[in-house]
Amino acid sequence: MKLPEVLDSDQVHQALELVKRYYTHTNKRNEIRTGARFETWAGGGDDPGYANAITADDLIAVTFLSVDVPGPAAIGILETHREEISTLLEQIPANLELANVSTEEFAAILGADSAAVKLWKILRQSNAQRWGVGQTIASKIMARKRPLLIPIYDSVVAPLMGLKNSDTQWMTWHGVLADGTGLPERLKAIHELSGVAPDASALRIMDVVLWMHGKQLAATKKSQGAADVELEVQMV
Repeated sequence: MKLPEVLDSDQVHQALELVKRYYTHTNKRNEIRTGARFETWAGGGDDPGYANAITADDLIAVTFLSVDVPGPAAIGILETHREEISTLLEQIPANLELANVSTEEFAAILGADSAAVKLWKILRQSNAQRWGVGQTIASKIMARKRPLLIPIYDSVVAPLMGLKNSDTQWMTWHGVLADGTGLPERLKAIHELSGVAPDASALRIMDVVLWMHGKQLAATKKSQGAADVELEVQMV
């Protein structure tokens, strides 16, 4: 797929400004957006002491990204399926970046029979009665636990990545990171030049750039639509 232009090599300055704005912009209470704390809350989801368990702090961190984990899901994740989830997390590399997964490794690490897909299905309750965790919430939980390896899927970023649903999400992200066009190096440069969020992964920086860009596009479209309506009224 063709990446959005904001991630092209000649758009590094624009991308880093989006990252800086995401992590430093404050509201009327002089507070930064809660999403800026997603990676670092309570030491981070991949902290060695908690990397192989989903904790209450992980579910709190997920709420910083404007989603809520329903009560039945929280109980299921923290209690009912706790041991099964921990066993699967032990099989998912915590220190492997998605860009460094070889084509030969992809199936074992993120393919249909992988521990990652099995964990995804537990979070979604794909084989049972649903408990209210959709593809966006599931991706944010997994990205919290494996920030180097698992990208976030949401309604803003997905269309920019050419995705209609989450079915091929990991393959799509892996494809653009490993296609030899230098995206991982650009993400590193964007991150370093921004001077913010030292603990953010390359995937998180990519997500922030695309999310901010998508929000800008939506705002521009909305403004243009309002202007068109006003012009039509004036012409009546």
